[in-house]
Amino acid sequence: MPEHSASTFLAGAGTNTWTLWLNIMATGAAVALLLLLSVFTLALYLYRDREAPAALQFALANLCATVYIAGDLTSRIDAVTGDLDAVMTPYRVALSAVMMGLAALICMHRVLRRRHEPRWRLAAIYLGGALLASVLWVDHPALIIASNRPTIEGSQVFADYGAAGAPFFVLCMVAFSYTNWRMVRRARRTGGTLAWWLTVIGFVLVFLTGVHDTLREMGVELLPLSALTPGFVAFQVAALAAMVIHYSRTLSERTETDHQLRHLADKATRDPLSGLFNRAFLESHLDGLGPHARGGLLFIDLDHFKVVNDRFGHTRGDALLRAVAQRIDHTMRDGDIACRWGGDEFVVFLADANPDAADSIARRLLEAFESIPAGDSEDLRIGASMGFAELTDDDWRRTLRRADQALYQAKDRGRGVVAIAS
Repeated sequence: MPEHSASTFLAGAGTNTWTLWLNIMATGAAVALLLLLSVFTLALYLYRDREAPAALQFALANLCATVYIAGDLTSRIDAVTGDLDAVMTPYRVALSAVMMGLAALICMHRVLRRRHEPRWRLAAIYLGGALLASVLWVDHPALIIASNRPTIEGSQVFADYGAAGAPFFVLCMVAFSYTNWRMVRRARRTGGTLAWWLTVIGFVLVFLTGVHDTLREMGVELLPLSALTPGFVAFQVAALAAMVIHYSRTLSERTETDHQLRHLADKATRDPLSGLFNRAFLESHLDGLGPHARGGLLFIDLDHFKVVNDRFGHTRGDALLRAVAQRIDHTMRDGDIACRWGGDEFVVFLADANPDAADSIARRLLEAFESIPAGDSEDLRIGASMGFAELTDDDWRRTLRRADQALYQAKDRGRGVVAIAS
């Protein structure tokens, strides 16, 4: 057992352990960045973004990076506190995480290159990474790690590597370098955007620090400290920034697309003059309700509209139709659907309305129409005749014919009234 706890040792440590404090802060930053990347990846899947599969591989690579950083930190703390028996377990975990992270980067590149990469191929890559990682847990002079006796230099930990150690790290460095080079080349094709620069910077940093630490494990020391941990954190920061930019751009494009779709839907379902729904939309809606629909149809026909067109012209007539449509729209309840049937005729579907409710709504409409000036002459006011029929037929078209007949009854009574079909 060590004589001092980790916290006591680090509190009084000097220059030999300043890198540990850097790694502790890097570990916290890595965990926070991983959580944010996971949230953005989930958001991309919820929005069914085409980049979601690549983002998933990206998040898995960052998970492995975080595991590496945590494992490396734990082995260093065990080393400086003297708990040598516990050093190799987190050390092996860190190296295994590097192998799985490399597999995740390879999978990410394949998904970016081919959007519908078969899952079995991705699974095979991860399985290959797991098999190589499993060799790290076997002690044998002919394999990667010869024994469970590490070499401690300050806060640095070096394993007792076997005969396959050097070839293993060379293989990792080649695969790592090739994958990063392909990633940078693919990012370069997007050309010049901020997300491109962030991607390039992130992969270059991981490449440089990965090559540095690989050489260091092989005995070639360029710097007196491990650089992969801060390199991974810088990579995660760049990755998060690039993903935020992509996500915000995706939201912007989706918003613009939704706006365009709504605009196209309005053009297809709205009457361009009045702004109310068109006849085709109401017919389709009533067809969808089926024979058991509840409510009724209110048929509205403007009185003396031809006089307005003849005396003041079609421009004034169009303005009058828009004013009438506005009054109808403001008077309708939630669930009601008003449409311009044609000319100066309007049909309103009154949901769950009986004759008494329809009569009340029609009277409110007649009062609203009275405030609309038909022309320059104050003695000419717009009026309307209305007919209502409850949806008691098997087909709404029969109900509409009954409402039309009631409308003519209203005209026969002197116009400006509502008639209820029996």
